Amino acid sequence: MTLTTVLAFFLLPLLAGAMVKLLRPEASWLRLLLSFSGAFLLGVVFLHMLPELYAEEGSHIGIWVLGGFLLQVVLEFFSHGIEHGHMHFHGGRALPMVTLLSLCLHSFAEGIPFADPDVAGDIPFLVGVLLHKMPMAIALATVLLRSGTAPGPSWAMLVVFALAAPLGIGTGVLMGGDGSHGFLHDMLGLAIGMLLHIGTTIIFESAPDHRFNATRFVAVLVGTALALISVH
Repeated sequence: MTLTTVLAFFLLPLLAGAMVKLLRPEASWLRLLLSFSGAFLLGVVFLHMLPELYAEEGSHIGIWVLGGFLLQVVLEFFSHGIEHGHMHFHGGRALPMVTLLSLCLHSFAEGIPFADPDVAGDIPFLVGVLLHKMPMAIALATVLLRSGTAPGPSWAMLVVFALAAPLGIGTGVLMGGDGSHGFLHDMLGLAIGMLLHIGTTIIFESAPDHRFNATRFVAVLVGTALALISVH
């Protein structure tokens, strides 16, 4: 299952990049995907991952969850919010390397807990993270396209980004190879804190005017309902 997870994390950003190059998806479509994925991810985290993690690890895990939330605040200062679909780069401006590094650090940290076979085999959580990563990769590919980056460097950056989560999984395998879940559970708490920040931001800021419309509201309801069904 872990190998399948590694392949999924690696291939999805490349597929997103190909989709942007070929289809040039509309921003309205991306906002709907963001609303749905954010609602589904939050639902899985609140209804499934957090309760079970607290039950198994106790209250100390809250430090890691809070740390992940604050870490994401810092990372988004450099990534300009690409994690939740923001594409506020002017045409002709190259993507700053610090932005790519921030996105890679996010994906790296997010990948570590999937070294635990129990997490890698948790289909609702895996799907939620992959659903969040799809619009993230689309936003990155769109920024690269709008910046006028040549195809070669553009694909090279997408490959680097695609490798970040698998490298995180590999690091988790090495660090948690003693059979203890302590380190991997701490990293799961860290990842959940990051995802909580992104998920809440997606729900409230996935439109330029920060307001819900009927279509986005339906997308949120469907995402929440599917999360509820998937964890019960």
